[in-house]
Amino acid sequence: MQSNVTSLRSSLFKQLQHDPEIIALIDKADEVVAAMGYTDHGRRHVTMVGVNASRVLARLGYDAQVCDLAAVAGLLHDLGNCAGRHGHASAGAVFVYQLLTARGVPSSAAATVMTAIANHDELEQGTPVDAPSAALIIADKAEIHRSRVRTRRSEDFDIHDRVNYAVVKAELDVQAAEKSISLRLTVDQEYAVPADILDLFSSRFAMSRSAAEFLGCSYSVLVNGETIF
Repeated sequence: MQSNVTSLRSSLFKQLQHDPEIIALIDKADEVVAAMGYTDHGRRHVTMVGVNASRVLARLGYDAQVCDLAAVAGLLHDLGNCAGRHGHASAGAVFVYQLLTARGVPSSAAATVMTAIANHDELEQGTPVDAPSAALIIADKAEIHRSRVRTRRSEDFDIHDRVNYAVVKAELDVQAAEKSISLRLTVDQEYAVPADILDLFSSRFAMSRSAAEFLGCSYSVLVNGETIF
């Protein structure tokens, strides 16, 4: 996913990207959901979510430390899948706190990351409670793209595969002056039309709108330049 905001600075996020235990957990979590038939939740996905969560807040003027915590939350948000998909947000939040404090991260910062992870999933009634949690929601729900589909055999696609595969570009557009956040999708309508996207992801878009409102912004979703949400 592309964004029109500045890159991350050197940070805890960057350190954790190269931590062997963290990498092993990310890989195992993705292995678990792959066995269940879900789209990619591995290194590419969590890195993109972390980068974009940080960038959303950077564009809105939040300080580097808050942006870094949002990035860390994005990187670690799906580790709970190691324990199974059901309840992965709450399960992951608890052991992420332990992972971070074991690495010398102050308890207040670790708690912020824990809170964001615990609240990122719509099926677990997650809700934005602070800036990093809101940014994580927006970045995670914006990760719709054909690179997440594990197979290229269209005859094997389920509805999630088909809709994700239809999206050839996804961009979060953050306009600080206008206080607006837009998810702009470029879609190959041979695979899915806007109604398919809205039917599948309306609850995620609603959660993202709530998160954007927490940050004082409006939220919209556009497909090939047309607003669908």
